[in-house]
This record gives sequence, structure tokens and C-alpha cells, in this order.
Amino acid sequence: MVEFKEQSRVEVAAFLGIHLDPISYVDLSTIIVLGTMYVFEFIALCYQLRNRDYLPLRVKNVPVMFSLYFGGVSWLLGDIFTGGLVHLGQSPVLRNCKFTVIWLRVCIGAYYVTSIFALRCYSLYYVFCKGKAFKGRILLLSLGVTGLSIVAFGVISMLLPARMTVEYEEILDMCNFNHTYVLCVLVVIWTIWAYTAVMSWKMRKIPFCFNERVEIFATFGILLIVSLLNSMCLLVISIYPASLGWRTALVYTNHVGASIGYWVVMWEPTYACMFHRDEYFQYWINILKEDQMEREYEYSSNLNTDTTLNLIEYPDIPYKAHSTHGSTLGSTAISDIYTTDHGN
Repeated sequence: MVEFKEQSRVEVAAFLGIHLDPISYVDLSTIIVLGTMYVFEFIALCYQLRNRDYLPLRVKNVPVMFSLYFGGVSWLLGDIFTGGLVHLGQSPVLRNCKFTVIWLRVCIGAYYVTSIFALRCYSLYYVFCKGKAFKGRILLLSLGVTGLSIVAFGVISMLLPARMTVEYEEILDMCNFNHTYVLCVLVVIWTIWAYTAVMSWKMRKIPFCFNERVEIFATFGILLIVSLLNSMCLLVISIYPASLGWRTALVYTNHVGASIGYWVVMWEPTYACMFHRDEYFQYWINILKEDQMEREYEYSSNLNTDTTLNLIEYPDIPYKAHSTHGSTLGSTAISDIYTTDHGN
């Protein structure tokens, strides 16, 4: 019965002059592969949250990065429901394209994920260019502006008529996007990328402590690729969900890219916390002392003042002795930075 309905759907699309690739095991395998990826990431994220007091992890702002995971899950659901990977007619929730597109795919998904990456880039600029810790009021203000902007876009989109945003097309059993609305969505995505590009350019000559330069270039590149492919699929390709190749390429690009961006930030401290906790911590604080960045990274220099690092004592860890960056970063940090003990 399902195969007959799918064949009828393909024939109706052909009658309308649309080449429609039927939903197949390729779509199912895409859902399984990406779903499995998010399950393994959830396990790792629980470990990171449990060990969030480990300073090399703590400075990555684990709770915010944890929220990024749920944004990615929402984005994946939105891509699956509105990207032609499943049938929508069987569920009134899935037929509500305004909800699945505006909230799951666009606002909580794509906008939130890309905004957090851009915010991470700004936090590096704030630390390394302004010499201040990215915490407290500036952190809350940045998150608040980001969240309110996303909510405002979603509410305004929901108030508009379906014909001006997105509506369910029963004949093809898929969501039909309004071209002008798609342009508005892409303008926001490209604006986020442009902001990331500006921040990256401002930090091009800054000597960093750890792998921040890799984070910057990875964020810049991933957002560029995601923006380009989404623009191509939504503007150039006619009804991209009808094409098996394009819908598969887009969903993999979006979510593998987001995952790579996340792990570029979180991989090293997570791996170190699991296998070389104390050794990496000493390595980490000595680099901060060398660069005079204890305050910016929220590490109190009055702790472990007599600690020196000799990596020869730890030949089994994958960290080489830290070399001089060529210039020392001034420590013009804000006051009232908390002191924390190295526990756990």
C-alpha cells in the first residue's frame, strides 16, 4: 500500500513536470547514520557536563556548548521532516510545516547553531583582542541578544500567512517554501557568516594559547560551506527535496559540519580529561602563565605558583613542549575573577 502511494506520488510529480525521487532506504540510512552520530555525541556531552569543573573544559562554557547539541538535534529533525526524507501526510504534526520549518529547522536549529558558533568566535575576539574574560554580564548580554533575535524572527514568521512563509503541499506530500521567505532566511545565515568573517579577520595576527586559530578557521569554513550549499539547494535547485542526491548532500553537510565545528572546540580538553587529566592540566596552566593569560582563562595565578612542567616526565601523552609564540599577550583583565581549585 505504501509503495503504491509512493508510486502515485512520483507519477503525479511527473505529470506536473517534476522529477521526484521516491523516499527510499537511502533516506532511512541517512536518518540512522546521523541519529547514531548524535547518540554518541550525547554520551560524550554527558561526560563533558559531568566534568565541567575541569578548567580546560570549563573555559569552553560546557552548558552553552551542551545547548548547541540540542539545537543540532532540532535542526536534524527539521531537515528530516521538511527535506523530503519522510512522508508527512501520516501525521498532523508533520503536516504543520510552519512549525517544523520555522522552529525546528530555522530558529532552534540553523539560526541557533550558527549563532553559537559566531558567538564563540566573538568570545575569542573579546579575550584575545580586548584582553578581558568573556563571562558575567557580557556573556549573558550576548546570549540574551542572540536568543531574543531568534525568538523575534520565529514569532514574526508564525504571524505571517502560510502562503508568505511555508505551507504543506498535499499533492507532493512535502513543504512548499515561499521564495521571498527563503531569501530572508538566507540573508540572516549569510549575515551570521559575514560577522564571523569580520571577527576572524580582526584576529588574523593574534598569537593564541591553544588551538583557537584552528577553531576560527574551522568555524569560518564550515559556516561558508553550509551557507553556500543551503543557498544553492533553496534558490538554484528546483524543489531540492525531490532530488535524492541534493537532499542527502544537504542534510549530511549541515550536520557533519556542525559536528566537526563542535569537536574542533571540545575534542582536545575532552580527550585530555579522559586519559591525561592531571598532565594536561599542568600543561594548560603553564601555557597560560607563559602568555600571561591566567585571568582571561579564569585561572588564578596564585594557585600552583611553584608548579613547573617537564613533559619528559610524561612521555606517553600527545602534547609537546610549548614553544614561545613570538610575542607575549598583555593581561588587561577585568577584576573579580573567581579562583577555583583543581578538583575532581
